[in-house]
Amino acid sequence: MGAGGVFAAAALAGAVAVGAGELGQPDDGAWKGLGLRVVDRVTRDDRDCVANSFGQVRDLLAAAPCTSLSRMLFTLTDDKGSVVAVSVAWVEFGARDVATEFKRVEDIHGTGDITPLSASLLLMDDITFTAHHYDSELLDRTVVVAEAENVEGAATPEFLHRVTEVAVLTPRP
Repeated sequence: MGAGGVFAAAALAGAVAVGAGELGQPDDGAWKGLGLRVVDRVTRDDRDCVANSFGQVRDLLAAAPCTSLSRMLFTLTDDKGSVVAVSVAWVEFGARDVATEFKRVEDIHGTGDITPLSASLLLMDDITFTAHHYDSELLDRTVVVAEAENVEGAATPEFLHRVTEVAVLTPRP
């Protein structure tokens, strides 16, 4: 990570930075239960899911386009200075059966993904999201996908998975 823990929201390339306590804010109470707090976040809405995806996920989206895509990248920290990056995507479709098929493909590790927002939007070095710490949720015609990665400190894979279980409950921005 660059600049030793300095986090600043950036309004770059159409991204929208939103302050704490606003609509779409990750629930501070849920994070407090895990000993974490939200440091910074950035969101972006797109209509072009194909351009913001890769692999078989991209192929599926080319054949069955989404109706909207919202993405969020945020960082969490604990009282020891550990930092976790979390990517959440809300992919909406015109029909529930298409959303169900998208979730089925998305849930298979190695089939591709929605491209997370760039960490540079939070003035951070690149983060490689591996999908090893992943969860998803089907909400009617919307699939919520969450991934987490350790940035600083030593979060365990189990802890990172728990972070994704909470992250899929984040309200859509």
